[in-house]
Amino acid sequence: MLVWVRNLMSSWVARGFFGLLIAVFVLWGISNVFTLTGGSTTVAHVAGQPVDMAAVQAAYQAGLNQAAQNGQAQPDLATRQQIAGQALAQVLRKQVLAQEAAHLGLAVPDDAVRQMLDNIPQFQTNGAFDKTKFTQVLAQNNMSPDQFIGDVQNDLRNRQLLGPIFAGVQAPDALLKPLFTALAQQRFASLVQIPVAAQPMPAAPDDAVLQRYWRNHPDQFTAPEYRKIKLVILSPALLAPHEQVAQADVDAAYARAQASAPSVPARSVQVLSVGDLASSSRLQAAWKKGASWDKMQAMAKSYGASAIVLDHATQTQIPNPSLAAAVFAAQPGAVVGPVAGDTGMYVFKVTEAGQGGPDEAALKAQITQQLQLQKAQADVAQAVDAVQDALAGQTPLDQLPGNLGLTAVEGTLDANGNTPDGTPAPLPGGDDLRQAVLKAAFAAHQGDPAQLTNGPDGSYFALTVDQVIPPALAPFAQVRGKVLAAWTADAQSREAEQKAADMFYAVNHGQALPALAAAGHESVTTTAAITRDGQPPAGLDSQFVSVIFSLKPGEATMVQTATGFTVAVLSQVVNPTPEQDAADYAQLGQAMTKLLQQDIGGSFLDGLQQRDKVNVNQKLFSQLYQ
Repeated sequence: MLVWVRNLMSSWVARGFFGLLIAVFVLWGISNVFTLTGGSTTVAHVAGQPVDMAAVQAAYQAGLNQAAQNGQAQPDLATRQQIAGQALAQVLRKQVLAQEAAHLGLAVPDDAVRQMLDNIPQFQTNGAFDKTKFTQVLAQNNMSPDQFIGDVQNDLRNRQLLGPIFAGVQAPDALLKPLFTALAQQRFASLVQIPVAAQPMPAAPDDAVLQRYWRNHPDQFTAPEYRKIKLVILSPALLAPHEQVAQADVDAAYARAQASAPSVPARSVQVLSVGDLASSSRLQAAWKKGASWDKMQAMAKSYGASAIVLDHATQTQIPNPSLAAAVFAAQPGAVVGPVAGDTGMYVFKVTEAGQGGPDEAALKAQITQQLQLQKAQADVAQAVDAVQDALAGQTPLDQLPGNLGLTAVEGTLDANGNTPDGTPAPLPGGDDLRQAVLKAAFAAHQGDPAQLTNGPDGSYFALTVDQVIPPALAPFAQVRGKVLAAWTADAQSREAEQKAADMFYAVNHGQALPALAAAGHESVTTTAAITRDGQPPAGLDSQFVSVIFSLKPGEATMVQTATGFTVAVLSQVVNPTPEQDAADYAQLGQAMTKLLQQDIGGSFLDGLQQRDKVNVNQKLFSQLYQ
């Protein structure tokens, strides 16, 4: 029922506090900037302690690798600067939190690190920690054992530091109940539709009335400027479908494509992203007992977890490296987890193991088209000189040689590419070529000689304007039928609007909508439940929802629709209680608690900022992303 709540409980909330940490450092972490001199590799100081450029460089490279996996192989300067800023914020965050942990005397026992490593499935063989597998998995993810163990220690130390801060945070009922009421409230409205087309036809007017309407609405009856043109196009895209390609060439190109891009392993997997170890363990236990995926999705909501399905994903397409390694090490059908991630834990089941790669028939068809296009491009390059020579010799467009691969058209059109009867002109080629031709046609003058013009995608075209037909108000006799239709529709629209206005006024002055509708031979319908974030009734726009939630019971509103007018009366308001919808109320409580934790986390970081002065060598830092 509460779509807003479910959206709030999706992945962005699950990322939680650590996303906030990065955001806060992006905002204030590079304040107090000064420039250092010399060859120092210190990119920043936190409370007087140096931060080496190498740490930021490593985080920046990891960000670039992630961007490449997401399809940004060569990010622009603005994106590189953003990635660099996030990398710097990540390193500074670790430094500040580490110093606070040291200040409080927090330590991570080796046994705790060992226990966490022992519980990571991708490091196990037959349920026991395997050092060889541990080293292999880390090598596949470009990470050293010391680096990974350091990250584990930081994670455990940060849990000790931040856990007590969040432990007592709970959204109070005084906050939740009014918010829940506002979000969950349902409203019902009684509607009367008054279509324009259903209104009685007015008496036929005389020509004097129609002529006055014709003069008063010239925009409806004025034809735009038209141009009669001759056009020839030399385009690889138009020529390619007619090119003949040898099957042997297609087969050879297909073999080369297979050799350069072999199929890779792919997995289909169901994943639960969970915020903490205890919740993930309970979900794993239920799943291992045979719970269906539908049931697991429902259970995940009660734990504030997110359910995700990945279909035929390669290892690089799974965004979290730890999860990716575990997925491709797992046996299909087995429930695996919890697996530690950057912002929580994962529990998953591989539903299918296969190979990813292009379909043979589709790839051969694509290769054929590419070879046809290459051949057409070569033919166009050979024909260009001949066309230019012919145009230089004043050869009319309709007398150019027929063996040059030209596409020729002739006709009358306006600046929007429409013919006088209102239909699109049949200009060959795609939208870009069409727009280039229209622009050239309405920039040329009548009688100008044809010139070969470069078009999009390696195409060429030449045109002449044979006649310019200026815009003009169409003669009344020519458009009388159109004027009569417009006048009639206008009269019916005024009649419908007057009926709706009278009904709207009467309801707001105490009369009942059903009685008014019956008197006007109209029917009353009742909407389904309307919520603040829900869809409006059919035929009405989203603004109608806002209006309904501004009314008191019994009040009316009047709106214009695509087909007429609607009078709506707020007939019922339902305020669900937390007891009636305990699950959604609990989800709202979890979401608001997480938001409060984020606010407290922000305040905590502000306090650290006041204590630890963060200074950045901006000149050295900018060299990272230039």
